[in-house]
Order: sequence, then C-alpha cells, then structure tokens
Amino acid sequence: MSHWKLKMAGRKLAAPTAVGAMAIGALGASAPAVHAQQAGAANTAPEREITNVTGELYRFRQIRHIGMFLVTPDGIIVVDPTNSALAGWLKDQLDERFGLPVRYVIYSHAHNDHASGGEVFADTATFIGHENMRKNLQRPPEDAPLLPREQLWDVNGDGLIQQDEIDIGMYSNNFARRDSDGNGGLNRAEIWAARFAGNQVPPDITYTNRATVRLGGKTVELHYTGRNHSDDMTVVLFPDERTIYTVDFLTPNRPPRTQLDGGYLPEWVESLRRVEALDFDIISPGHESPGTKAHVTEQREYLEELVAAVEAGIAAGRSKEELIEAILMEDYDHLIEYDYSRAGNVAGAYEILISSQ
Repeated sequence: MSHWKLKMAGRKLAAPTAVGAMAIGALGASAPAVHAQQAGAANTAPEREITNVTGELYRFRQIRHIGMFLVTPDGIIVVDPTNSALAGWLKDQLDERFGLPVRYVIYSHAHNDHASGGEVFADTATFIGHENMRKNLQRPPEDAPLLPREQLWDVNGDGLIQQDEIDIGMYSNNFARRDSDGNGGLNRAEIWAARFAGNQVPPDITYTNRATVRLGGKTVELHYTGRNHSDDMTVVLFPDERTIYTVDFLTPNRPPRTQLDGGYLPEWVESLRRVEALDFDIISPGHESPGTKAHVTEQREYLEELVAAVEAGIAAGRSKEELIEAILMEDYDHLIEYDYSRAGNVAGAYEILISSQ
C-alpha cells in the first residue's frame, strides 16, 4: 500500500528559554511520568507550582493542566480555574503572596477539566466566557438524539453507544462511571457529561467575537477565532506581555490529542490562521511548555495537511482503517505524543469529515 508522506519545511521548533525561568510556590509530590518524550521532566516537577512568565503575568500548574493569572494593583485576573482542589490551593497562594482578591475569572472554554473550580472565587469575581458556553453547559434531555459523529459509533443503531462500539479513551476507559443509568449504553446526555458535567460557574458576562477586560491599568483581550477543539474557545491575549493563552486546540510542539473528540474540521485550520494574525510573541498553553508564533504555523500546517490527506482518502473511497495505515505524518514525528496521537488524529479527522458530509 502506498503511503502519504506529508511535507513541511523540516525545522524543529524550540520553546523560548526566557519563559518560565522562575518557579514559586511549589507544592506536593512529584508528578507521575507521562509519555516518553517528557518522562524526565515530569519526574522532577512538583505536582503544583506557580511560574512567572513576564512582568506580573504567571502560569499555575497541576501536573499537566495549566491556567494563568495577571496581578494588578486593583486585583487579580485568573484564567481557567481548572478544578476545585487546584483553585483552592491557588486562592491560598494568591492571598499569601499578593493579598489581593480575584476580580475576574476568564474561561478558555466550558470543558470540565479547565472550567471547574470557579466557585472558589465566586465571592469576589465576575466570570467571563464565550456566548456558546451557556448553551454547552445545559445538559441535553435523556432522549436527545446522538450527534452525527456519535451516530457513526452506534453500529447496532439502538441510539446508545455500547462499550464495544467506542475506542475513545475518555469514554471507554471510564465506561461504567459514564453509564449513569446502568443500562449498558451511553445516551447523548451521558456523552455530554464526560465533557461538560462538573461544577463550572456559568459566565456572568459573555461575548461574541472580541472583548476587553481592564483592571488596575492592565488590559486583557478575549478573541474568538472560530470553532476548533470546541465551539466556545477563547484565546486570551495579554497585549502588554505579548503573550496568548491557548488550550487544547493549540499546544506548541504537540499535535492535538488522540481522536479529536469534540473537534470541528476544517474550521480548526481557519481558527489557527486567525491566531497567526494576532500580535504576540509567546504562547502559554493549557498543557505542556510555552512556545512562539512559529509553533502556531507548525500546528496549522500539520492540521492542514492532515485534513487534505483524509479528504483525499475519503474521495478515493478508502476506509478509516486504510487511512490510519496510510497517513503517517512523518515530518511531524518530532512532536510530543506523535506516536500516541497520530493514528487517533487520522481516525478522528475521518469521522469528523465523513459525518459532516
């Protein structure tokens, strides 16, 4: 069988060495080893820490989940509280180190592994997110139909997803817990719960395309660049610090994870083009290490080429399994988790594109 070998310029991009040089507030035991490319760093890193990016802008991390905060004379702006335990720890750290209240909590998107925990700051903070967040946080009715991609998984056509019909880890690895009614199959509401059920505080303020938050002489911009990993994703730009915060749809030096569950193609590619047009120097992502604008281009080229190859395969009548074997994306094998996510990326792209026809 012939293989698509997709090309790029061949450069391997490094994260900026100046970012994250000083860690403060480290707490807890060493994080567990993750994939091979990162195992050494993970074994030496504390479970939680606060790291300075530049000026009064900081990252806070729990294992592989990262949020941000900006300190101003009039209070603190937090981005992505992540979960209740981390948010509670962060509040204690902010009180001890800065003695200032959190005035705003900004959400990147509604998924429960980034947007939970905001209740910790609810007594002082206003919550802000994209307008689609409110819709996404509404649990569907138990009899809601499966989404088009989910219908591909429903091999027996019973309107439920049994464990042997799905190989996406976030569902199959925790199937019994996801199956809240214990009937052996996941309905639309139970599938929704895997992503959105949590203790997210709904946004008090929503925006459509762009918003600006001003506090204590500092400015933070919120940009909606379109559908990508979700349909409510915010890119947070700190203009004075020339830094953007991106989550899940854009991670420097790493492809999107596994089967692109919940994602939108080809809109994701256009979303990355819009990020490229923003004025910044540093990407501070919700996972992994900081990067530069060049990493946006690399990610966009990766997805662009992936989508083109899968579209060509679909047009040629090839199956998902054939495309997984054929589309190797070898020019990107230097990326973190390439071996972990490459096949899933092909499978996910196939399902997204075929279900949207």
